Amino acid sequence: MGFSGSALFSRFKSIYFNCDLITPLLLAVFSGLALYALTSSWPGDTHDGETHIRRVEALTAALQAGVIYPRWLPELMFGYGKPVLNYYSPGFYYPVALLSLAGLDLISSIRIVLSVGFALSAWWMFRLSRLFVSMWPSIVSVICFQFFPYRIYDLFIRGAFPEFSAFIWLPLIAFFTVRAATVDRNDTGRYSHPVLVASAGIAWAGLILTHNLTALMAVLMLGASLALFWALQYRVQAHWLRIFSVGIFSVAIGASLAAWYILPALTELGWVMNGRRLFAGLGMSHLLDWRVLFSWGVVYFYNDAQHGPRLPIFLLPTVLAVLSTVSKKQRPTLRILTLVALPLTLGLAWTITDSSVLFWNTGERLLDQILFPWRWQIFIAFGASFLLMAFVESLMSKSRVRAALVPLLSLAISVYLIVYATVGLNLETRDSAPQHAHWSNSIEDWLAQAPISPWGQHLLPIWSAGTMLEAAKAGMYPWEQQPGHAPVSAAAVTPKRVGLLQQRYTVTTDQPFRLLFHQFYFPAWQVSVNGSQMNVEPATGLGLVSAAIPAGTHDVEIKWGTTPAVWLGRIVTVAGWLLVLVLLCKKNNVLGLLRREHAFGTGWARRFLSPAAWLSVGVILLLGASGITARTWKVTAIAADYGFIRLEGVRPPAPLRAGEMASIQLTWLAKDTGEPVSAFVHLVDESGNGLSQHDGPPGGKDTPFQSWIPGLILYSTHNITIPDSLPPGTYRLVAGLYYPEQAHEPIVPANGSSPRLEIGYVEVIP
Repeated sequence: MGFSGSALFSRFKSIYFNCDLITPLLLAVFSGLALYALTSSWPGDTHDGETHIRRVEALTAALQAGVIYPRWLPELMFGYGKPVLNYYSPGFYYPVALLSLAGLDLISSIRIVLSVGFALSAWWMFRLSRLFVSMWPSIVSVICFQFFPYRIYDLFIRGAFPEFSAFIWLPLIAFFTVRAATVDRNDTGRYSHPVLVASAGIAWAGLILTHNLTALMAVLMLGASLALFWALQYRVQAHWLRIFSVGIFSVAIGASLAAWYILPALTELGWVMNGRRLFAGLGMSHLLDWRVLFSWGVVYFYNDAQHGPRLPIFLLPTVLAVLSTVSKKQRPTLRILTLVALPLTLGLAWTITDSSVLFWNTGERLLDQILFPWRWQIFIAFGASFLLMAFVESLMSKSRVRAALVPLLSLAISVYLIVYATVGLNLETRDSAPQHAHWSNSIEDWLAQAPISPWGQHLLPIWSAGTMLEAAKAGMYPWEQQPGHAPVSAAAVTPKRVGLLQQRYTVTTDQPFRLLFHQFYFPAWQVSVNGSQMNVEPATGLGLVSAAIPAGTHDVEIKWGTTPAVWLGRIVTVAGWLLVLVLLCKKNNVLGLLRREHAFGTGWARRFLSPAAWLSVGVILLLGASGITARTWKVTAIAADYGFIRLEGVRPPAPLRAGEMASIQLTWLAKDTGEPVSAFVHLVDESGNGLSQHDGPPGGKDTPFQSWIPGLILYSTHNITIPDSLPPGTYRLVAGLYYPEQAHEPIVPANGSSPRLEIGYVEVIP
């Protein structure tokens, strides 16, 4: 019994007192909790935060509608829609949206996702550092990487959540690439060569799908690193060829896994304004003079950077200290790492200065996509972490006295780095911070900013941009430049089923007319009449989706289709996915295991775990690509004709509880030019007594009556709060139209007898 107890205690110590396990765990927990605490009075007035928050809201609505990957977000751009996820990396948005669907509020979901990612980057940075140095230098490296000022600036000043999240993938990519280049190819252990190469490829795919510009920069940095490594190892050809092949092969795997996103984003870039080189020359306007390159304070102050974030002052003594320690006495791996990191870090610092204009001009086509030179600080943070850990590691071998002081020095450096990066933050809550100027809270805000800022333009479809930007420059609303259209006197558009990116209607008309949908034109939109594909064209100066409808009664459907680039991207992704599956099966010897007798004996579950998990990922991707989860809802026909506009239908709300909000969605058809009217939706009891109501213009506030064009389908949402004291039961909904100056005299439809239309019911459940 004594031996058994001693063995058990030894086992406990080996697991729970293993520095390579407990140290990164503590660093990860500290990092996550620290970031969560720092964001307690957040978000404030950030550059990009509001945009990303709105995208998460739109994605959450799409997931609720069963659309797993919506390349088009129809609620953005004032209800005209934007192809955001056709071009922008989606990785950050999904975890936040899933937490929101689980019931957490949006800001808490963002804080949790960012904090978990911050924790994971600490874990993997420690694992990477331990490939080269001992524990204490690794701790310093992690703290430097985690609390490098640009990372803090990225989150709290820029609000660049996807770019901030991209940091997690850099140590993963480096760790698996280095391990794959150094492990024995015949090793069948946990970190065998096939699984390391596959893991590096998956990490590259994660980076691409989290932030595409960081991925582009990472590829350039990989090329520069390989070139330096070759210069240092030109006599050892085998070493260079191995790391070169691993690096290139893992990038190819990552690109193939992300091809379903990459290929449409690249080949269809000309369909939005970003393909018109909106940002040409923008980067060079943010280059800094050497004299203002560094933040010279004892702590880093974030409000003194007029043209972007400056470099931290501790970078200078770090470089000088490393220069004094580089020698042939260092371990070969650490020496090579230092000799690669040092020139890259200094070179990237140079690209931020105005002396690098020639460099930016030479690579203009490629480097313009990076937009801001100070984005290179993502990799300066990486290099600074390596240099600092190399310096601390060099102290370990000086003498036994100095080695004993290394833990204290490491802790002192770590504390200083944390204080240096966080004390200068001036955090304001959302309530106290003003809204940033270029957030389009309304179309008026967008029109004010569009002529002077490319940010509101870059994902605007080219068929809509002309009128929108001309109007903005002239100080007018875009619909003020709309040409005249003949009234649609005898037409009805009755909605049958509606979904996020798919709607079906029954259209009845005595004469041909052009049906206009309330979405910007994009080639992926498809319209069919009685099952036959129609020619879809941009119509009006706004470039709206339109199709010619012949006389008669027809079934009309509009849906978001699959373009050739999307199909090609999916094919390439399937090939990459199968390649990773082969690598995982090879590592686990799955095919050989299946050929043996007793294949499902001891250890079969462990060997099948990785391939089974990868197969599950494939099933999820296939499910998302198929579109079978997309939901549509039945719409109740109303057909109230007011002459210049028709109330065609209502989508009734699901059963609700007292205190919740009912969203009543109305569908309208503009038959003529608009008039200044408002719609009302009332919740009433059996006696007709009003319980709650919501008033607003048909089409919503961002589609005022001046923008109504004959043949245009309009949508409006009326949010009605169910009173807290309302007992369970079924309550009536009534709706109608009125002129603002005659609110107490609703308009009677031409084909009806009452101004108060019965449009459905709300069921209040216990």
